[in-house]
Amino acid sequence: MIKDGIFFDRRTLELRYQMPVKNIEPFFKGLEEGKIRATKCKTCGSIYFPPQIHCPRCNPGIMEWIDLDGDGKLETFSSIEIAPTSFQNEGKYIVAIGLLKEGVRALAWIDAKESDLRIGKRIRLVARKKDDAFTYVFNLVE
Repeated sequence: MIKDGIFFDRRTLELRYQMPVKNIEPFFKGLEEGKIRATKCKTCGSIYFPPQIHCPRCNPGIMEWIDLDGDGKLETFSSIEIAPTSFQNEGKYIVAIGLLKEGVRALAWIDAKESDLRIGKRIRLVARKKDDAFTYVFNLVE
């Protein structure tokens, strides 16, 4: 159907993709173990989350794996009411950016009601199993 010069289609789009993650496999293994892992440059001390295999400051730098505590503070959040196609079955959800105590910022879904969120509130980044994969989300800390 064409309306106002825009073509509309009613077909369902199923997305399937593969991403090579061999170089950051310890990150995904950590999620399975309930740990949040990042990489740290042994040369300059910079911490990266999500993890990176090379330090952009030291090029390439020598990276090591570290476990993050997950504790942090809420810096900002946004309620998503019209989701992208790949999340259309999720309904309304909230994404947040938190500053973790190790000094890195993380972007993740936050498991909370919007009315309970306030900038500066204590949050914790935790591993969680969703469907058949492991991911990470923020929880509010009381």
